[in-house]
Amino acid sequence: MDQDELFVQGLRARADAAVPRVDVDVDRVVPRARRRRRVVRGAAGATTLALVLGATWGASAVLGVGPVRDAPPAGLGTGRSGADPAVTAAPSPDADARPTVPADAGVADDGTVTGVPGDPWDGPDRYWYTLKESSWGYEERNETWSSRERPGLNVTDGDLSTAWALSPQPGLGSWVIGGVRYEQLADPRFLPTDPAELATAVRAGLLPDRGAGTDDDKVFGEAVSALGDAGLYPRDLREAFWGVLASLPGSQVDVGEDGRGRTGEVLTRVTSGGQTRRLVRDAATGLLLEESYVGGGYTRYLEQRTRDDIPLEPTIEMTGCLAWC
Repeated sequence: MDQDELFVQGLRARADAAVPRVDVDVDRVVPRARRRRRVVRGAAGATTLALVLGATWGASAVLGVGPVRDAPPAGLGTGRSGADPAVTAAPSPDADARPTVPADAGVADDGTVTGVPGDPWDGPDRYWYTLKESSWGYEERNETWSSRERPGLNVTDGDLSTAWALSPQPGLGSWVIGGVRYEQLADPRFLPTDPAELATAVRAGLLPDRGAGTDDDKVFGEAVSALGDAGLYPRDLREAFWGVLASLPGSQVDVGEDGRGRTGEVLTRVTSGGQTRRLVRDAATGLLLEESYVGGGYTRYLEQRTRDDIPLEPTIEMTGCLAWC
């Protein structure tokens, strides 16, 4: 299985997590899709997830997918009953330990998220900006302006004519915490910051028909995906996800360099399919510098910081949807 196939499987797993129908303006989406191949994990994954989340959000909709079993504990999105009998009701956490997410959290008409914890940085900057270069059988430079609170932007190779809008990104995928599965967890601060506890939460959230490889491979993929969006997570969670990766069987951590000669912590692991994954991170910030397959493709993070300016204000029309997600 090559890198593209692994990527597609992971992307399909994200989309499969949501079942409601999304209305899409096909006349806009199809021509845009034909203009350029969009398969960079960080960009395409975020956009697909944004469209998926669109099916679940309204001006006063609860953040989450599926029916609500009981009122969720403070700090969580919406719980969903699962088929696994081991997934049971969880005790309510200490209200002082984790923030509360109001039940009416949703997206306003202007695309701004209301009622959920906002972006995890201080200051007035509106976006987390990422500039990446990728080589996965083709070369590409990608820029994103992302936020948990407002719509963002994705630009490839500096071409604003093909830019598309990113929906606000407060949804964090499927997690099992305290024995309850939560689809699109609304608050990252509710996730455990102890690496062992976080690894348990990630592993408990795995589904047998989603993802490729062994459970260890899937846990690895989930943690790498989270670190790819690390600017939207508090620093302690970045450290915890790195700890999850380091704790997996076969993982080795050392000091080394990425492909641009930047010094960082290097983590390598051989997957069940025999491929060697290599990650390099900046230990000072907890942010990834590079992710790659040894002897294969790579994505390098050239710039990651908060930013207030944006070259093009995102609009609903740029999403291809009929309403803000």
